[in-house]
Amino acid sequence: PAASAYVAKSADADIKGGVVSAQTSTIQAGYVAESGATLLEFATYDETVSAVNNGEADAVFADKDALVPTVEESGGEMVFVGDDVPLGGGIGLGLRESDGELRDKFDTAITSMKEDGSLNALIEKWDVGETF
Repeated sequence: PAASAYVAKSADADIKGGVVSAQTSTIQAGYVAESGATLLEFATYDETVSAVNNGEADAVFADKDALVPTVEESGGEMVFVGDDVPLGGGIGLGLRESDGELRDKFDTAITSMKEDGSLNALIEKWDVGETF
């Protein structure tokens, strides 16, 4: 499963008992709701990050792959807090063992889409809530 992570404006942010933003209807929101922290839900990823930047939330909890560029582009204003949290069982597709050529085509297409960013663009467009 992909790792989820906390990001905040300081390394000592209260991720256990504070206010944590997460995207509505995601596995991250469900995790925060059960963690003891106060969940602040938003419709989009950008809103969850904005909540931290404007002081509404102590931290954001989201897919780590989505958070990495956010932290890098913050110029040191945002940092990862605590340990990564593995959530979810991933996504699968069943193919017959004899369909090796088809499997290779899927693998090539998925790898290409991950590398050029188009997979995450589709995920954000359709608001799936999980990025890769």
